[in-house]
Amino acid sequence: MDTSPPSSPHAPTFDRTGKLSLDHVYNKPDPRDYFSTLSKLGYRVPELAKPFFKRLLEARRAASDSADAKIVDVGCSYGVNAALLKHDMSLDDLYQLYSADAPDDQRALLARDRVLFSGADEALSVVGVDAAQNAIAYAVDAGILDAGVSTNLERRKPTEADLQAIGGADMIISTGCVGYVTETSLEQLVDASRDGQAWMANFVLRMFDYQPIEDMLAERGYVTERLDGTFFPQRRFVSTEEQDHVLENLSRRGVAPEQAEREGWYLAELHVSRPESQAAIALEQLVQH
Repeated sequence: MDTSPPSSPHAPTFDRTGKLSLDHVYNKPDPRDYFSTLSKLGYRVPELAKPFFKRLLEARRAASDSADAKIVDVGCSYGVNAALLKHDMSLDDLYQLYSADAPDDQRALLARDRVLFSGADEALSVVGVDAAQNAIAYAVDAGILDAGVSTNLERRKPTEADLQAIGGADMIISTGCVGYVTETSLEQLVDASRDGQAWMANFVLRMFDYQPIEDMLAERGYVTERLDGTFFPQRRFVSTEEQDHVLENLSRRGVAPEQAEREGWYLAELHVSRPESQAAIALEQLVQH
């Protein structure tokens, strides 16, 4: 792995968790700055998560005896997971699409994307949830997402329109929002899901504690499993300062750092929660190749 931090003309600023603040690219009118910035950081967890989500989705469809399925993607940004799952793209495809070769004019970019994302898995519906209103709007307008909700569920209840969009989900997924999104948001999404029994699959950075979410789900009859011994690189640290923040957070949690964290990478783990009646097959067996 390349462990050298990306160069930046500006001094990095960090959020309350100690992570590099990327607020300046999360809510632009289109995705070009978002993908340009994340590609330089080696962001890759959605690509690594894709085959696991696909196998879980197959198992969920089998459990419900229906080919139709609905996913709610929490912290979806510009619909990255939807592009990978519903439109069968790769993360490298997206980096290329929104590189310097992309149309400069936003209207032309949107027109291109509407054509590009018009063909999709019609049996799969993906609804995005993210506080970034512009990101949601672009992904829906471009046809990457089937629908989107930009209500901050940490602070307020979903509206009727929100419930119509997120209701009836078969799976709830995320690839990096836990730590910012808590059991407060996820509880509302579970309660709105199909029979209140959506499967949940979250890729969670190791510096964050998943236990409060696991406890909330246990109260609803869920069993949560972590894919033990498997770590997923999320992105490179931007600096030794950011790395120090992560190592300090791990130490506070009593978690020993892995070699990749010492060498400059955020690592995530996969946590899967299913209703007890649907959890007879162990997670390791469920997601094996």
